[in-house]
Amino acid sequence: MTPAIFFDHNRLLIDGVPRIVLCASLFPFRVPREQWAQRLDAVKRLGYHAVDVYIPWNFHEISPGDWDFTGQRDVEEFLRMAHEAGLYALVRPGPYICSEWDGGAIPAWVSTDRSLRIRQNDRAFLAAVANWYDQIIPIIARQQYGKGGAVITVQADNELDFFSCEDPQGYIGALVAMMRERGITVPIIACAGQGDLAGAGAEASGALPAVNLYPNDDDIDVDEQVRYYRRALDSRDVPMIVTETNRWHRTLRRLVGSGARFVGPYLQVSGWDFGYGTSVNNWGSLHACMTHDYDFGGVIDPTGQERADANDARRLAAIIGALGERLAAAELEEEPADVSVVEELGDVVGAQLVDAARSDSAVQTANAKLAVGSLALCGGGRMLTLTNVSADPLAVCVGSGDLPHVNLPARAGAMVVRELPMGCDLTLAATSGELIGWKNGDRSARSIDASGGAMVDSDSPSGSENEEVLTFSAPTMAAGSFWIALRAAADANRPGARSIRIVDIDGEITVRAQGSLTLLEGTQGAVCMEESEQGHRWRIVFTQPERIRERESAPETVVSGIEVASCEPRWLRRTPAATHRPEPLERLGVYSGTARYHARMGAAPVKGIVLRGAADIVAMQCADTRTRWLANGGSDCFVPMEIGSCDVSNAEEGVSTCDRELTVYTRIWGHSNFDDSRLPALRLDSTRGIAGAIAVTAMHDCDSGWLVGYDERKPQLRERLRREGLVLDEQPRARGSLGSRSTTVWPHTLAYTRQLHVGDTAAALHIEGGQARCDVVLDGRPVGTLTPLQPTLWLGEIHEGEPLELIVHRTWGEEAGHAMLLTGHELYGWSVESYGIAQLREAASQASFNAGSLPLEIPAGCGVWLRIAGSALQKSRCLANTIARFDGEGVQITAFTHEYCLGRVVLGGLPGTTFAGGRGDVLVVPQTQGDLLLYIESTGEGLGALRGITLGGPVDRV
Repeated sequence: MTPAIFFDHNRLLIDGVPRIVLCASLFPFRVPREQWAQRLDAVKRLGYHAVDVYIPWNFHEISPGDWDFTGQRDVEEFLRMAHEAGLYALVRPGPYICSEWDGGAIPAWVSTDRSLRIRQNDRAFLAAVANWYDQIIPIIARQQYGKGGAVITVQADNELDFFSCEDPQGYIGALVAMMRERGITVPIIACAGQGDLAGAGAEASGALPAVNLYPNDDDIDVDEQVRYYRRALDSRDVPMIVTETNRWHRTLRRLVGSGARFVGPYLQVSGWDFGYGTSVNNWGSLHACMTHDYDFGGVIDPTGQERADANDARRLAAIIGALGERLAAAELEEEPADVSVVEELGDVVGAQLVDAARSDSAVQTANAKLAVGSLALCGGGRMLTLTNVSADPLAVCVGSGDLPHVNLPARAGAMVVRELPMGCDLTLAATSGELIGWKNGDRSARSIDASGGAMVDSDSPSGSENEEVLTFSAPTMAAGSFWIALRAAADANRPGARSIRIVDIDGEITVRAQGSLTLLEGTQGAVCMEESEQGHRWRIVFTQPERIRERESAPETVVSGIEVASCEPRWLRRTPAATHRPEPLERLGVYSGTARYHARMGAAPVKGIVLRGAADIVAMQCADTRTRWLANGGSDCFVPMEIGSCDVSNAEEGVSTCDRELTVYTRIWGHSNFDDSRLPALRLDSTRGIAGAIAVTAMHDCDSGWLVGYDERKPQLRERLRREGLVLDEQPRARGSLGSRSTTVWPHTLAYTRQLHVGDTAAALHIEGGQARCDVVLDGRPVGTLTPLQPTLWLGEIHEGEPLELIVHRTWGEEAGHAMLLTGHELYGWSVESYGIAQLREAASQASFNAGSLPLEIPAGCGVWLRIAGSALQKSRCLANTIARFDGEGVQITAFTHEYCLGRVVLGGLPGTTFAGGRGDVLVVPQTQGDLLLYIESTGEGLGALRGITLGGPVDRV
């Protein structure tokens, strides 16, 4: 018995019927539960067939062993609702999901556990995953298609080819086996994020390959890229599943038109990250903090409203529905030679036809603007996908030159059929319109052979139920006239030939002969045709694009009435006693929120602080001196901080009474959802907080005095450099500044060495302006590496006379930079406190609010509460949400409603990071009966300012 979901060679079969599935990503953890039904309905209104559902492990295991699948976390209810809405589901439970979510969904207590190796075929890690699968897989299994649910496929892990997995087949194979043991019977896929199917584990036993494609929308090569992977997957005897891709429907047409069977544009339904679900990653800049607002411009915005591309979504879905099995079982064709381009010089009139068979520069220029996909439809006919990737309008000839052109505006696309058999010796030869509906009066009369072969015709009684209705619309979603060319059997003496005549014309349509063809042209109306012997009828309907885009927004209002309170959150002690060195926060049981480390600093004047392994966001305070917040990617960093000597005038017998305390504030923005070795905090297994601090009392210029030589640990490299002409004299060795050796040999690696004469002290090395990689060796011991991304390196204790060696790697003249040795004393005796969302809510409940006004100024290191009445939110509500926008500088805002922590907004930015993923100055506040509470903190050295708040208006500002 064939399963309800089956991959048959290059076809995706659902209940035995070949299907093409459009899938919109919709993540229940990023949409309020009370809005789930509306979002599912919005997907259905687009004409999409399925939803892509990530399920983040750390959203459900909220602390070690503490599981929650209720309320906002009731993913089983979401899957039930998807099924009730008539949608299928692709479910992706990880363990790793990426998705710009905290840690890629792997809980921090798992990812930072040094006894296991995440995303490897490692017994300890797989045991942790088994605990997660014990919880989630039975839920998914109960909701599988064929068992009364929506789930048609499940994904194991995610984009493993981005990660250095030592045994991808073994790792994915283990996940597949665990899923099968727990009840998964539908196909299990493994998606390749950058096209490496083997590296993604897709060759594991029981796993089926899928690809993620993120091409440039205007790249001429998109169609060929899709065909390339379609052929590769054909050779593996599986259909082309594109789990993630771009959102623009012009591009999605190209995927469907080149053979993809499952197309999942990523983040087609936008949302936002509740609580502390945000991550840090390497998005756009190396170190980026993801915003609360999670929106990449998908067709459904964060408030649940449609954007303009929704009309194109419905058009693509209609084309897929009209051709049905014909398209779902189509085979690849090479780009057809009989498609030629008319390059537009303005109006179509007077444009010159360019023959695609020619090879001169004019042809190449024109053809570089037109991308073509071609499929041989099951049962006969062809589907051409024509895409104008240029800024110029084009006219395209599809077939014989005596037919009108298909006009393509700049950056527009069309899907047109050719040589499509309509039965009874009637063929749709060509058209400039798009076939968006094909309804058979007697559905048993025309079907596709179960083998996927030719169309089957059967005679049926005459009458209206034997009428076929084919509906066409103007291409490219632009209103206007279009044409359809039909061919009927002309030889009445040919055996079996049937006479076909036009019996009615309604609306703005003209009919004329065009050689052996009948050409219909018009805008709206219908042409009725009839085959005389059997009475078979066709109704050819001309329509214009429908634009069903309803966007609403409340009028914008400026908040005038606020209430303000001062009530800091309660700090929880995380260390029972002072510890010798500070511990990363995860080892203290802190996985989110804010922490502060305390240590005594002594009486000596300080020029700054070196922090070891600091992440994500740090600030420091000593007495009245405070630094601004800055983002740091987990590397060592030097923060200038001028603190004078302590007054010891009351000291007795030389013993200082000064006992200054340094407080280091650290904030977890999120754990990395990617794995990038260029910054420590971008590793999936990286920790947060700090691992040490040096109070810098002296800064030593180390620009000169370096002896230049070869890296003696690599004799083969030394010999290569000598052969190529980089010969260094050893008696005496050249002496100069760091990176001073001039040479014509590139690339090269040289060792710069000097002795340290600053006594026995704690130290760090800092390089300003360096662009080269420098490996640091202290007294023969490798200590670490300095790069332009990590300009400071903790050396620890150094001793008088020790040799310091910098192995400088230069590719093509990079600056080695200016070296500076930072010395002082390491701080010991640390205590740690922290607070999170629970303590913020507690503080809000205890705050005493009084009437206040904007603008509001917040002193450095302080936070205040601001309350906006629920009545003001309701007045500015549109549908189920209120937009809140903020104007200010140097503040962070953490927002709460009665039910949700909505997330964080930072105004004015933070040094060391960018904010990415959505807008940085807006909150989407779901409908609530309560007030909006904002905890506003200064992020600078001085006053932070919240100048104004605006409620209402659209989420997208032009």
